[in-house]
Formats: sequence, structure tokens, C-alpha cells
Amino acid sequence: MKNIAFAVLLLLFSSIASAQLKVGSNPSQINKSSILELESDRQGLLLPRIPGANLTTSPLNTAPDGMIIYVTDSTSLFVRKNNLWQRMSADSVGNSSNWNTKGNAGLDSAINFLGTLNQQPLIFKTNNAERLRVTGSGSLTVAPGTIGTGTDQVQVLVIDPATGTLLQRTMAASAFSNAIVSLNGLRDSVQTFRIDSAVTTDVAINSAAGVHTFNVPTQNGNGTTSRGLLSLSDWTRFDSAARFRILKTGFATLTNANGISIASDSIKLHPADATNPGGVSVVTQTFGGAKNFRDSLTVGLAQGTAANSTFQVNGSMATNITNTAANYTATAGDNTILANASTGAITITLPSPSGLNGRMYTIKKIGTGGIDNAVTISPTSGSIDGGTNYIIYNDWTFVTLQTDGTNWYVIKK
Repeated sequence: MKNIAFAVLLLLFSSIASAQLKVGSNPSQINKSSILELESDRQGLLLPRIPGANLTTSPLNTAPDGMIIYVTDSTSLFVRKNNLWQRMSADSVGNSSNWNTKGNAGLDSAINFLGTLNQQPLIFKTNNAERLRVTGSGSLTVAPGTIGTGTDQVQVLVIDPATGTLLQRTMAASAFSNAIVSLNGLRDSVQTFRIDSAVTTDVAINSAAGVHTFNVPTQNGNGTTSRGLLSLSDWTRFDSAARFRILKTGFATLTNANGISIASDSIKLHPADATNPGGVSVVTQTFGGAKNFRDSLTVGLAQGTAANSTFQVNGSMATNITNTAANYTATAGDNTILANASTGAITITLPSPSGLNGRMYTIKKIGTGGIDNAVTISPTSGSIDGGTNYIIYNDWTFVTLQTDGTNWYVIKK
């Protein structure tokens, strides 16, 4: 009988889904042209209330035309049209809050304006091409080619200092050039080349018939010329001297505060340790400071064998294990935390996930506390799988958590 009743219920829902639907008063009276009708004198249709930032994210940025939503930031209805979200104006045609193409009346210059309320540009177009733009910071830009120019004239925009009116003027190209020269303070028609007083006669300038010749001496090591260029012979001499200067190189056995030492005839690289810089030797070493490896890292593989992963260990591996019987805050030095709740409940606090993207902790409840002495795992910030904390009741039960830099997630339990 239960199976028969269930089958009848399915058939009933199927028939409703394929027919017209009316919600509210007079459910038996439905308009012929509607597939869904709402009727009430005390209730209305409540649309989804969505923040404006979500309109540019999936799936709303690919919604089909015809969808209607309520955007909370704008306190307005928006309709999906031509693959864009467009605001549905609450004002009727002719209302003074709208700008009409046939003119407007009753405007108040203190509150009515054409422009934007945020730092977005105001753009003017014709034939769907930008012609004029007022940037968000107030600058005025004109699209290239918008203002026509003659062969020897230029079009310039000037501001009337008395009224602030923007005016377009035509002026000769030569006059425009002279105006720019004047604005930049370049008014002298005669240009003079001279040697700075701090430079001796090692450098000279000779001018004749409009040709200015700069004479720079060649430094040949004669002991009298204070400056100049190197000659080819001097360059060859210096290069040869450098080539025939052979220094011995080697790897020292003792550390050095500089990591490298230079003698008159040798350069030695010293091994690095926990406090001194240097190179990597074949003996056992302890390194200090954080080290980052850009590519893959292998441990225990035969020489010349490449890693099959970013990090590969061929052999056993040890990580830090911490045992606590009291409340404890996990640190960067922890990996596995054994929480002994034999004598009472314990709280394990996770650090803030910010900047710890990828960090993992394994927390295991040990002892004989039973389900009455729980181990509560609490994040400093963020959540654990969407919750405010994670509780372990049973003894000898564990959980492995990992963070994405914002929240913590259960990876294994």
C-alpha cells in the first residue's frame, strides 16, 4: 500500500509541473495567457536580493536575457538584456528625475546634473565611437582625429579665465610652436655652447659656420691629461694584463664570516653553517635562515635521478610530534599534536590562516578521557569546513586539517 501511495503522489506532482500554476487567492481561477499567476491583496513577490559585486561573477555574469533580480547596493530592480545587467528605472517617462531627449523643465542646478556619482569617466559617443571623455579625476580628453586640422593650422582648446568656458580656437602651427616655446621659457634665439668651469681645457668646443665640434682627449696615461677616453692600445694593454692575472681558487675547510676570502694570489670559498654564509660542501652541514627551492627537491635518490614530484623522499621521514595534556596553541614548529584528555577537556587553538596557505596539522585525541572530555579544535580566525570549531569526542581519534590561507579544511579523519 505504501508503494501505491508513493506512485500516486509522483503522478500528482508530475501533472502539476506540466500544467498552469497559480499561487495565492482563488487558485481555481487562472488567467488563460499565464503559465504562472500570483494573486493576493496582502502579499507580494519577493525576488532574490543580490549584492552588486556578484553580478560580474559566475553564474550571474552568463545568465540568460529576461532574468530579473533585486540588487541591494542600488536598491533597484535589474533585468538581464543583451547579455548585460541593466537597471530598471523606478521613474515614469516625463518625471523630472529623468533626462528627456526633448528637453527638461523645472531643473535645480544645485541637485540636477548630468554625470557620475563615483570616480568613473563620462563618455560622449556618436556612431558608437567615443568622441569626448571627462575622466573620473576631472581631466578632459578628446579622441584622436575628432577635431579637424588644416595643413598649416592646429585646433586648440582654451579655457576662458573669466567664465571657465571651454572654447575651441584655430591658430597657425608656427604660432602654436611659439606659444609652447614661451610657456617652457625657451625664448632665446641664440644658443651658446660652453665648457663647465669645473672642467679644464682637456675638453674643448670649437664652433665655425654653424658647426660645433666637441674635442674630447684620449687618456693614454701620459701623466698630464686629467680625463678622456681610452685608446685602443691602452684598452689592449689593460685587457692583456687582466688575462695574464691568474688567481688560484679553492674550497676552504673552515667557515668565514664573509663566506669567501681573497688573498693576493687566491680566492677561497668557505663552507656555510648555521651562522656564516658560504658554499655547499660534501661534508655534513647545518644551514641557518629560511631557504626556498624554486624547482623540485629530492632526498635519498641515487645521483643523477630526477624527482618525479615537486618534493620526493626515498626513505623514511620524520616530522615534529607534540604531546600536551592542557590547552595548547599550534605553532609553526608543530606537525602532529597528541592531545591527552584523560584529566579533562582540552582546546587546541589553530593559528590565523593568513599567510599560511597550505599548512597542515594532524591532531589526535589520546588517553582515557572518553566522550565526556572532548578535544575542541578552534581556529584563531576563519572557519573549519564552514563551522566555528571541530570537536573530537572518542579517544584515539584523529583529524588532519589544511588551510588555504583563509579557512581550515578537514583533509583526513
